[in-house]
Amino acid sequence: MQKKRTKMTIKSNFIFTLIVLNFLHSLMHATHEIQHEKMISTFNNEQLEFVLNNDMNTFTIRKLISIEWKRQLWSDLKNQKNKIKENGKIRHEAMISTFNINQLEFLLHNDINSSTMRTKLIGEELNRQLFVENEKRKENTKFKKSIWLIRHGEKDMTKTTYYMEIVRELNFDWALSENGLLQSCIVAGVLSAGYKNTANAPLIFASPFRRTVQTALYVARAINSKIQIEDGLIEKRHGLWNRTRMFDCFPKYLKYFNTHYESRFHVTKDMIEPINVHDEASRSKILKNDFTFDENVANYFLNIFHEGDQDIIIIGHQSELYNIQRILTGFKGVPKDRSEREKITCASMFQYVVNPISLKFELKSYFEGN
Repeated sequence: MQKKRTKMTIKSNFIFTLIVLNFLHSLMHATHEIQHEKMISTFNNEQLEFVLNNDMNTFTIRKLISIEWKRQLWSDLKNQKNKIKENGKIRHEAMISTFNINQLEFLLHNDINSSTMRTKLIGEELNRQLFVENEKRKENTKFKKSIWLIRHGEKDMTKTTYYMEIVRELNFDWALSENGLLQSCIVAGVLSAGYKNTANAPLIFASPFRRTVQTALYVARAINSKIQIEDGLIEKRHGLWNRTRMFDCFPKYLKYFNTHYESRFHVTKDMIEPINVHDEASRSKILKNDFTFDENVANYFLNIFHEGDQDIIIIGHQSELYNIQRILTGFKGVPKDRSEREKITCASMFQYVVNPISLKFELKSYFEGN
């Protein structure tokens, strides 16, 4: 009985030893295999092919080499296919980029091309071209619009004494001279040439004075637009023309007035009547208030300009146009001399557009009225 137990113990120990040895062998084998795989992965294609066909390696190593070789071959083949595919796409994109929008639309809706070609290449190029065209249209709308500052034509100088000394408060009634009417005709001709094929006619704003309205009428007829009478453009301290009397003076031309337009600015009594103060401080304060008023008028026109899609034509007087000009160009300080204001001669025309880079107004063209 004792002998039997001894034999079983020896047998059990032997089996356990075999299991441990087998485990250790498997562990060593796995470790060697990992080391082999790492080393084999450093070989290039030609080296792998040489080792694979040489009998000096064991079956296991040749098998590992074969797997790595096939992997590299597959990787090379895949890279080559991708390269060929990418080169083909580049050639296709280069050719497709030569088609115009109409040609692309035709190809996109035609079955002669594969689904990939239609939906991806042609579709992408069509969307790109449409986007570019749309941006160009936006740019033209945003940056090509103009604001015109135009002074009325020459006044009838034979009545200077009457309107400047005798009835200064009726200065609004001062009409254009024969030369002033001719100047207004020239102004209208310049604008007519510029807006000849324009479906969206510019907006015309004019001061409620006879001379500005006369100039505006030539312009309105030339570009087929209507006049908005804006009290904010008055020449200060020279009275104010009543709307009824104004329209009574031009019964044949009422179709060129926007009679429904209501002035956005209320003119106070002190802006209509001549300055009666003589001390410099009081006069300086009045002139400062005048500029603030003109600044508000200029900002009103700027809002219309930026929010709308039409050019704006402003027909007014020298000092008021000069103040608006200063607001447009960003100069709000006290002017050092009168030279810039004196450029605003009778029937002079200043065309301002927005610079697409600085987004500031710049003088695009200038026509001297004299």
